[in-house]
Amino acid sequence: MMTEEDTMQVKPEKKEDRRVRRTKKLLTHGLIQLMKEKQVQDITVRELADLVDVNRGTFYLYYRDIFDMLDSIEQELFNQVNQLIAAHKGETVLTHTLPVLKELFHLVEENKELCQVLLGQNGDMKFLKKLSDVVQEAFRREWLMMKKDEVTFDYSYAFGALGFVGLLRTWLERDCVEKADDMAVLSDRMIRLGLTSSLQTP
Repeated sequence: MMTEEDTMQVKPEKKEDRRVRRTKKLLTHGLIQLMKEKQVQDITVRELADLVDVNRGTFYLYYRDIFDMLDSIEQELFNQVNQLIAAHKGETVLTHTLPVLKELFHLVEENKELCQVLLGQNGDMKFLKKLSDVVQEAFRREWLMMKKDEVTFDYSYAFGALGFVGLLRTWLERDCVEKADDMAVLSDRMIRLGLTSSLQTP
């Protein structure tokens, strides 16, 4: 059983962790605000530090530069997407897309401001490509089990991915006024229409 003395010894570490999280959250919020106005390559550490009232030395405790910071933020979001997909491992994602899509849209909504800049005019296309690659591989495995035509899959996925990204961007541009579940249902319907067409024998 933890004594009062033990509790007191643990507290400073927890406070330090909270301070780190708070500082990173401030920096992330500041970077998002700046990316609404300019490309990431035009943002300086001094500019970001001044905006959120954080010492530049503090910034360098966590990140090498602005690009390293953006990579870290993207990786954190990317990890959540990976966990989401992994949670549905064993399900047939090609025919049971709705549960995955619902969770995905809710994740985007929870990170609305970040996703708005990542998928906006000043966003990072590398993040979108990396995200697309993970989803593509999840679908590819099942596609090849159903129909061994990888060329058809590549074209079908490329066409569908562009449409889905366009739909997601439009939703974000509209400030996510529609419910996440409704957007998932709409996306699921469109994916099923495209899939049915692709699976038909010419």
